[in-house]
Amino acid sequence: MPLKHILVHLDSSSNVESRLNAAIALAKQHGAFLRGLFAQPDRIATSVVARRPSDHLAQAAAKSEALFRTKTQEAGVPSEWHALAHGEYNHVIRETIIWSRFADLTILSQYDRDQAEGAAPEELAEQVVLNAGRPVLVVPYAGLFPHIGKRVVVAWNAEREASRALADAIPFLTQASEVTVITVLTQASAQSGDSSRIQLADHLRLHGVKAEQTHFTVSDIGAMDALLAQAVDLGADLLVMGAHGHYTFPYLHRGSGTRHVLRSAPLPVLLSH
Repeated sequence: MPLKHILVHLDSSSNVESRLNAAIALAKQHGAFLRGLFAQPDRIATSVVARRPSDHLAQAAAKSEALFRTKTQEAGVPSEWHALAHGEYNHVIRETIIWSRFADLTILSQYDRDQAEGAAPEELAEQVVLNAGRPVLVVPYAGLFPHIGKRVVVAWNAEREASRALADAIPFLTQASEVTVITVLTQASAQSGDSSRIQLADHLRLHGVKAEQTHFTVSDIGAMDALLAQAVDLGADLLVMGAHGHYTFPYLHRGSGTRHVLRSAPLPVLLSH
């Protein structure tokens, strides 16, 4: 399915402009409509009880709207801006999830613990990935990403979550100049021959995607770091992976690898569950 409706989350964090620029670039690339959603917790507790925004939050929303409208008009991208009625913490998470269900792709930011003022809840990205039923693109809080999806790495383990992520990433893969499929194996799975399940070339070829395939074996729990390092070494500008799937060690707490990637990925990550 082509990307025709992109939702970008907006807040008052210092990296919001780079996230918006990335969203606008993707909307132009895919010919998509871009919706901006301003949603962040209100730091004024009295307004939370009253279910209305404080003056501080209202001012932040106005600034967000001005930035969004200026940039989308300059880029010639069809768009619409919306703000939540108030900033109660759980309301921000719940409403962002609901809005994401009506978009082909939702763009969120990686949480920056050093710049929490004016930012969305720390668990927002994970909750949207788990509950929206749509793919989520998480953009790192540091760096600029004017091009996303030219060189793509797909993390593959033949599980349901990875299969869902692969299908959701097809609009990116068909436009990519390079696609590499990587499987991270434990020593046990490598010895058992599970690596034979990583063959995706024929399937992707039917979509017009030429992909290189590789796999490597790890002997400790640093699998996600190894995957991220491989993606960086390949010059990837997008990592595709299923969320809360068992990529390596099944005895680890489910989702621990996903949370590690959400915290530390140096490149944009497309996640599906």
